[in-house]
Amino acid sequence: MSSLDRTIEGQPDGRATPLYSALFLSFAGLILARIAVNSRLLDLVMSYTSEGGSIVEKIHPTFWGLLAVGVVVLLNFRIVLTEWELRVVRALMAFCATAAGLLVFASVTGHSSSVGYLLDSYVTHIALVLLFAFPQAWRRGLGHALLGYMVLSALVAVAEFVLKVRVMPFSEGEAVFRPTGLTTHPLELGLWCAVAIGFVAAGDWPRGGKLAAGAILLAGCVVSGARLATLVGGACALVLMVAQAGAGLEPRRRQERRLLVALGAVLVGPVVLAGLVAAGALGRFGGGIADENASARIEVYGVLAFLPWRDILLGGDIDAVLKLVQEKYGLPFIESSLLVFVVQFGLFGAALLLGMMARLVRVILRGSRPSAAMAVVAFFAIALSNNGLSTKTSSVFLIIVLAVTMHPGGPPRRAPGPGAA
Repeated sequence: MSSLDRTIEGQPDGRATPLYSALFLSFAGLILARIAVNSRLLDLVMSYTSEGGSIVEKIHPTFWGLLAVGVVVLLNFRIVLTEWELRVVRALMAFCATAAGLLVFASVTGHSSSVGYLLDSYVTHIALVLLFAFPQAWRRGLGHALLGYMVLSALVAVAEFVLKVRVMPFSEGEAVFRPTGLTTHPLELGLWCAVAIGFVAAGDWPRGGKLAAGAILLAGCVVSGARLATLVGGACALVLMVAQAGAGLEPRRRQERRLLVALGAVLVGPVVLAGLVAAGALGRFGGGIADENASARIEVYGVLAFLPWRDILLGGDIDAVLKLVQEKYGLPFIESSLLVFVVQFGLFGAALLLGMMARLVRVILRGSRPSAAMAVVAFFAIALSNNGLSTKTSSVFLIIVLAVTMHPGGPPRRAPGPGAA
């Protein structure tokens, strides 16, 4: 039974109806819009991240479109899932339910200040269940479209670096110009580029296309000024180059080819670094990795020493903690998602949220290609170094969509009886 046959149950010839195709195109367009229409653009026309406004304004508008598409799909088509898809759907629903439960907990305990991201960046991910209403081949095409957009963002960032002008609105003052590409912040740009390198390797593009895309993404990492993302992205690119060298050759020849590639990287690396330094692309590394800003992000955990154990275990006042951070560490924000989670939901709540997120990722990655798994690990290694997981961004949404769409899928199981989903 083909992927399309098992998805469009009741179509004798297994072909997609015009309605089904239109629904997928609408779904894909909404997913792309969720990534492309970021918070800075929405803030120009509505109170998306700012104070005030209705609850409708606090949720990305594409969610309502995804909800409408989901209703039409469920009313018109019978969905049959593979074993892997069923596990992912269950894990995704459990994760969203956990996020919703923590949102209610924060409201009941009076700690609901600044938890709006939990609703928009986590609870609304329930709409991603709709990914499995469409064939795996179609989903994979959507994944490649997202990767293409990320490569385009890196290209825009390189152009911005050369021209010293940004495409997206950006109001934060910086001592050194850093491009944002099609993202909201240089750190998010670096995160996108570093993560996309592994997913491109797991994709279906020709070898030359993968190499070109990887080079563009690595350039995007560098010009973003995101130091950790640049280091992680560079390491991923090197590992992938060595691992894929000599593919298809006998083991001995393959090892020789890998050794040559590694040696070439060692010899060419210093030349490339010298060129980047000359171009001013590595200015952020002038103070080293552990500069004052990076050290402050580590020292900020010391604020926990000022909190009573009850607040640490069950959550406290995030506004009061933010004031402490500003006074004692000179940081405008709490630039650590781990610390934000602990303060808002307590140690137990933070462990529950991160545990369910880890479970969801583990279920999705089962059977994935190693490069895709590496990309997801890279994502969390970078994202947990700042407050990217505790703000209104599409980063977690993007990583889940990419991990699902670039998954090779699994063997279909026999379709259940009439009316089952």
